[in-house]
Amino acid sequence: MAPFDGGEPTRQRWMPARRSISKPDETASHFASAPLDAAVADLVQVKGCRWKIEECFQSAKNECGLDP
Repeated sequence: MAPFDGGEPTRQRWMPARRSISKPDETASHFASAPLDAAVADLVQVKGCRWKIEECFQSAKNECGLDP
């Protein structure tokens, strides 16, 4: 999805980063796109949900025998 719709911005780009508590020298980051009115708290909440979804996919792959 393009960040512009007819010349007016409709979305903003973010690059959130997180630091590991157990390994403070390690950071992970990714690119994100969100509506103009999105707050940092919104991005954190969505990012937190991602790991639950990843775990569900991994469990399903294990149960179906698709994980090598």
